[in-house]
This record gives sequence, structure tokens and C-alpha cells, in this order.
Amino acid sequence: MKAWLCGLDDEEVSSVSSILTFIGIEHSASLTAFHLPDFVVLGKAVQSFELDEMIPIVSLSHTMDVMGDYSVWLCPLPWRSQTLSSVLKDIKRLHTFPQASGVNLNLHIRHLEALLIRQALVSTQGVVSKAAQNLQIQRTTLIEKMRRYNIDKSEF
Repeated sequence: MKAWLCGLDDEEVSSVSSILTFIGIEHSASLTAFHLPDFVVLGKAVQSFELDEMIPIVSLSHTMDVMGDYSVWLCPLPWRSQTLSSVLKDIKRLHTFPQASGVNLNLHIRHLEALLIRQALVSTQGVVSKAAQNLQIQRTTLIEKMRRYNIDKSEF
């Protein structure tokens, strides 16, 4: 199985990575590392999620606003082995059903852009100028995109 780690802070990445490595699940913070991950692990800072593919979501938050028909499991840290193993069994079971074909490229690009912005803001503790520098875009462009995607720097 493959997992995409999205919007996790350093502490969450450390904890989740060690557990996933221990149970043999390949994982990456980059969506482009996999053709299509088996599931997504969302950090506590990510409050909403939208993706054109129906990928199962494991959220480290206690609550989650999901746009779309996703399978979502709320699994705040620390993870218990029984909870995690039942979630992984459910995710494996979902993969026995046929996947919808076709990709809405515009939706996928917008979602990916919003996720990368959130990830940059998490890594810079909400400092917009540093996040813009990490994303290699102008600060004003980042502010415009944050407004477009309704991203508030105070969340980070």
C-alpha cells in the first residue's frame, strides 16, 4: 500500500512515518511520488479536503469537512494498533471495487495548488513571505491564491 502525507507538521510526519514504515506502507509528502496513492493521511491543520479522485482519507483531526463522496476515518494521534489495522483493512476492501475513470484536470490542479499552499504555510508557521519563497512565487501572487482558495494564514 502507498500513502500520501498531506499537510502534516514535523511532529505528525515523524510519528506517522515511523508507524507506516514499521507496518510496511510506502509513504511520501509528495503527491507526484506515486501514480495514485491507496489513501491520504491529512494533518490536523487541514480542515477541508477536495480531490477529483475518490481516495480514502485518514485524518489526524477530530473533525473534518469533506467535499465529495470520500471514505473518511478520523484517527487523531497517537495511533492505536487495533484502530489503525481496522482502518487499513477497510481501505484494502475499498480497492476491490472498480475505480471511476476520467480525471477533471482543472479540479485536480486547483486542489493540488491549494494543498501545496497549505503545506508551505504549515512548514513556515504561517509566514506568507517564506511560504511564497518556498513555492517560488511572488508574495502578492500567494496572497491572491490564498484568497481564491479561502486559506487564512492564521490557521497555521
